[in-house]
Amino acid sequence: MKGQLLKINQALIFFVLLTVVLFYGQPLLVPLFFAILLAMLMAPVCRRLDKRGLHRAVSCLICVFILLVVFLSMLGIMVGQVSSFVSEMSEVELRASELLLSAQGYIEKRFNISMAEQTAFIQKETQNLGESLRGYLSGVLRSTIQLLVGLIITLVITFLLLFHKEKYNAFFLKITRGDTEEKRAAMLDRISLVAQNYLVGRAISIIVLFVLYVLALIIIGVDNALLLGAVAALFNIIPYLGPILAAVFPVLVALVSEPTVQPAIWVLISFCLFQALDNYFVTPYFLGGEVSLSALSTIVGMIVGGFLWGVAGMILFIPMLSIAKIVFDHVPGLEPYGELIGDEGERPTKNINAWLRRVFGRGVKEKKS
Repeated sequence: MKGQLLKINQALIFFVLLTVVLFYGQPLLVPLFFAILLAMLMAPVCRRLDKRGLHRAVSCLICVFILLVVFLSMLGIMVGQVSSFVSEMSEVELRASELLLSAQGYIEKRFNISMAEQTAFIQKETQNLGESLRGYLSGVLRSTIQLLVGLIITLVITFLLLFHKEKYNAFFLKITRGDTEEKRAAMLDRISLVAQNYLVGRAISIIVLFVLYVLALIIIGVDNALLLGAVAALFNIIPYLGPILAAVFPVLVALVSEPTVQPAIWVLISFCLFQALDNYFVTPYFLGGEVSLSALSTIVGMIVGGFLWGVAGMILFIPMLSIAKIVFDHVPGLEPYGELIGDEGERPTKNINAWLRRVFGRGVKEKKS
């Protein structure tokens, strides 16, 4: 009994200390973990450039430049579309006023509350709206600056990780536990492949959804289709909660910018159909693979990550849990924890693994049954 209580106390102390470190170490750990995932993603590209005779520094710079171009392209599209959206704010405000008047008329008829009483209530509740809006805009500006600084730090760390990747690989081979060096190397290869699967698969899923969203918004006739489609597609990187948030903003914009409610209804229907297509076909096809997490562990990881690191935690904790499961599966005594957070059900395909073999000329051995 005392031995069991001692183990429970040790586990509790470990999780408390881990939570404290993750919470207070956020400024360092978030860009570090993003850099680790990006370095795992770009390691095959860097290796291929090295084989072409390029100096390691040049190969690493090319990889970082590719990442920078991708990030800046996304930012450029967002900024351009936001400026176009701001130029049409007068029309949006007019349509919003019309909807507000219609809603007030319905409330007056249905609940017998006069327009004057409704207006007084709205003015009372929104009298500090200007100050709140200024605070919100300053917060957005501050967050944007922090994002750019974090991006620079992440890319610098990514460069350093790629430049010294053999040293870090040898270090982890020495500290990891396993029967043979081949098994330890296989575990590290599998961890690297999980990061590649997650990032590449998510990128493909976001691109597919972006194209479908933009086409649907253009056909329906909603303005600023590129901005709305980009925002909605990026939200899908957040598991479970992202698809809901993805539909909210386009539906609201369609509701206040169009003369009727039919475009908003069509936007909602099309987004639900595309999300079902992504959940049952696109994501399983491209992300089906190496390590699967149970729905419960995914949701808990997302909630804990959001509490500790915000949106970055909701994104990062899923691949981190997948990596933790691989470690649990290979460390004696921790196998039950891997079974607890994992889901060993059949996956439709392992297409990213095969694709990485064809493109980069390498892969990892499939886990023997």
